[in-house]
Amino acid sequence: MPNRTFSEEEIQALLKRATQLHLMDEGDKPGLTLKDLEHIAADAGIPPQYLRAALHEADNQVSSRDTSGHTKTHVFIERVVEGELDDDEWEQVVYRMRKEYSNDMNEAWGAPALYGRGVTETLGKTREWRHTSSLGVVTTLTIRSAEGKQFINFQRRVGLGSPRAEGWGYGAILALLAGAIAGGVLGSVLALFMVFFAVLFIAAPGIEYLDRRWRDKVLREMGGVADDICRVMHDPVAAQDHEAAAEQVEPVVALDEAIQEDDAAIAAARSRARA
Repeated sequence: MPNRTFSEEEIQALLKRATQLHLMDEGDKPGLTLKDLEHIAADAGIPPQYLRAALHEADNQVSSRDTSGHTKTHVFIERVVEGELDDDEWEQVVYRMRKEYSNDMNEAWGAPALYGRGVTETLGKTREWRHTSSLGVVTTLTIRSAEGKQFINFQRRVGLGSPRAEGWGYGAILALLAGAIAGGVLGSVLALFMVFFAVLFIAAPGIEYLDRRWRDKVLREMGGVADDICRVMHDPVAAQDHEAAAEQVEPVVALDEAIQEDDAAIAAARSRARA
């Protein structure tokens, strides 16, 4: 028995039955914590990060397939949400993007809308919002509706090259300035080169590290905005859950009305008894 080999179907059936027995044994005891669920998932061969991702989607009422990451010059998020995007939802999406990224001061100084509120464009069932900040950070949100799904592409251009390339590039500029100052003050070419290489090998790794951290922060902030956008967009599953919850509330209202009618009848009976 200990050396018995189980097939995939047998493993699933055993785990399902073990869960049922566990729930029957627990009775009215409190539910499981996230740590308990992670242990159960690990025993079933499911990595904990997938359980946390499922919990994140449930908490945010978002049914999506989330892909995010970095390229050399961009950070991006891609999601797929069920349904079709209508004009009202698109208006709310644009409002959310403007709230996060727009800068009215740029337009007040005569800059185009691209540098202020952002610009929108519609081509067929594809809608796009673009914005460029004063520092040159380009933000683009594209939503394409096809086959009953909404394909979201959200990206920001955060550099002219990779963090390493920018680290050495900007580090070289700082090192050249420092070397020129040192060489001019000391009147020595040797001092210029010594200061140049010293500053370069200190500044370049530091700039690269800070650049990577900043890009990670930008990606986390984009994730929060993407969650808000997905909540705005129509999701049939969430709508059905909302309608079902509304239907469950109706009997409570009817019960309150019945109680009020009974109270009125009792009051009328007491009035007749006194008469």
